[in-house]
Amino acid sequence: MNYYRELLRQRERIEPFRSAIHAVVGPEDRVLEVGTGVGTYSFFAADAGAARVWAVEGDPVVHVAETIAKLNGYTDRIEFVRGWIPEVVLPERATTLIFEDFPPRLLDARTHRLLTKLRDRYLTPDARILPSGARLFAAPVKADSGLASPLLPLGEEDESAYGLDWSPTREYVANTAHHLGIPPDATCDPPAVMATLAFDQVPSVEQIGGTASWEVEQDTEISGIAYWFDLLLTPDIRISNAPGALPGSWRQLFLPLDPFLRASAGESIEVGVRPESLRDGAPGWLSWWARAGENEVRGHEFASLPASVADLYAESPDAIPRLSKRGRLEARVLSSVDGVRSVSEIARELAEATDGLTEMEALGLAVRALKSRIEAPDIIGMSTIAGNAPNDHRNNVT
Repeated sequence: MNYYRELLRQRERIEPFRSAIHAVVGPEDRVLEVGTGVGTYSFFAADAGAARVWAVEGDPVVHVAETIAKLNGYTDRIEFVRGWIPEVVLPERATTLIFEDFPPRLLDARTHRLLTKLRDRYLTPDARILPSGARLFAAPVKADSGLASPLLPLGEEDESAYGLDWSPTREYVANTAHHLGIPPDATCDPPAVMATLAFDQVPSVEQIGGTASWEVEQDTEISGIAYWFDLLLTPDIRISNAPGALPGSWRQLFLPLDPFLRASAGESIEVGVRPESLRDGAPGWLSWWARAGENEVRGHEFASLPASVADLYAESPDAIPRLSKRGRLEARVLSSVDGVRSVSEIARELAEATDGLTEMEALGLAVRALKSRIEAPDIIGMSTIAGNAPNDHRNNVT
């Protein structure tokens, strides 16, 4: 809950959204907010006069939002829905979408697929989206800027710490897109616009990312590429996630270069950032490069994944899967749900049928397998749940 209270303190982020919601939402609007948290933007939409607001959240914090709504008199205009898109069912399509749960790179596979589902299943053809678009920026990061380089997690002198050779870790770190708070004076000026995106249609992979160049006046060494976005809420209102501009959970991406790239006075530094395209058209692994003269350094997120063949096979759409032991146990739990047996009864049967699994272990496994996959009855004896469920799972059984 402290995370959400911290977000409430971020007025530089919240006030522009509040102004944009009041500028866009009218009395005929049906508003859908996805990832409502404690309901902040849904309350603003109700204040702006929306005819109906659906506030969707997959985590239990939605119950806190609903309590806040009751306390402040919003229950006649806002319906709080716990669930995940596209499992949520709404009675009609929304005319306005509010969504700000973007990662530091703005659009990854999850957010791209989510926006696609929202557009296809939940919005009217002419629906407005807040934000209406975004711009992606990049700038080289100066090696002498004081930004602690993720390439040296132990420090250069400690690569042989404890008498061991840690060099294999470096390649993975060098190909990781790091989420950092980059100091505003760490980058070369001015930043470059890599892409300008409109959300009236979900952007294609080809539209995401881009290239840019900078001329350097003196010998320069860069350790990576800073990457961030601005959200365009209305033609007159925007939020910048540039280094130093906004506190909070977004931060920026630091795309490292290993080795550092050197550019001589008078040369140009060229950089490129672009995601790979997945089979369904969503953006996948992020790739980047930087060039100065004859020198070029590249990075690719795929190289940051210390995966086994089994890991890669599990993510392949052409794989023929076979369940692990845990998968088989969870499948057995789900197949035992018949509307008659209790969670304890299902767990007891599971423990009896499985060698080496205690009843308490089976109960924990059953609760995890059932979490967010079962419907709650209209009336439920909370004292019964409190008396029978393990303490760590009381709020998750229903």
